[in-house]
Amino acid sequence: MLRTIFAFAVAAVVMALLGSVAHTWFVQQAWIDATALTAPMAALTVEERVAWMLDDVVGLQPMYGGLTSVALLLAFLAAHVVARVTGLRTIVFSVAGAVAIFVMFTLMKETLGTVGVFGARGTSGLAAQSLAGLLAGFLFAMLTRHRTES
Repeated sequence: MLRTIFAFAVAAVVMALLGSVAHTWFVQQAWIDATALTAPMAALTVEERVAWMLDDVVGLQPMYGGLTSVALLLAFLAAHVVARVTGLRTIVFSVAGAVAIFVMFTLMKETLGTVGVFGARGTSGLAAQSLAGLLAGFLFAMLTRHRTES
């Protein structure tokens, strides 16, 4: 049980970090595109990008981390049942993580009128967020696999 709780905490933190970094990347690209209209040579240095990402990692928490953690928890509970029936544990948890984040942002868009996270707007941003969920699900499956599994 402790291993499962630890694995979930690690997966949730990884989701929050990867999702936050993906969000920042898409915001930075939108900023560069917007400023290119008035300042054709607008760019961000690596240091500026990293500082912005670190600000977002801190600034988006705990709301973003909390929402994604709840989404992953619900998805992983359902995935546990499906994985027991199918035996495809790694695939099931990976897909569950991706679907959880996709559904979370889709529901937010439908109920609130916005996804709440600029970096999740558009197909690419939503795909990046879902990929972070997939990786979190994969990590959870790996950390909780039985010793006899390979």
